[in-house]
Amino acid sequence: MQRARGFTLVELLIAVGIVALLSALAAPALRGVIENARIRAVSESWQNGMALARTASVRLNTNVEFTVISGGWQVNRLDTGETLHRGAGKEGTSGLSLTYTPTGADSVTFDSFGRALPANPDGTATLTRIDLRSAVAPNSATYKPLAIQIQASGMSRVCDPAETSTTARGCL
Repeated sequence: MQRARGFTLVELLIAVGIVALLSALAAPALRGVIENARIRAVSESWQNGMALARTASVRLNTNVEFTVISGGWQVNRLDTGETLHRGAGKEGTSGLSLTYTPTGADSVTFDSFGRALPANPDGTATLTRIDLRSAVAPNSATYKPLAIQIQASGMSRVCDPAETSTTARGCL
């Protein structure tokens, strides 16, 4: 009588155990990669929104405001009050902690030359920086929170707060 070919139950349990062990070891690093991707997606969306507001201010020759709203951002034309574009937050801001500088600022107004005004027309402080980090930071060496800086020239840039200001990736 020939013996049937295949895996025994013991061999199968050993293989499943090895896969489970490797998965448990890789999970923290994978969570760091996922959080980095989420932070990058949000930072790029918000930076693109600011660039859109800046471009619209020059194109329309009027003041245009980038405003933080619940779950995202929007771009408003100030002379007519028209909403030009809205970022609905599909990139997933939930689970992220966003810190605005100065404290309490939630908008930046661009003039017809594309420059950021030092103070918004309604008297509120102009947004100069947004720090993005995970609400529950992963325990991973690959995790990198980011920041968006809005310069007086109206340009916005994504930077790494952990880098020194002398490097290209560092915040100024």
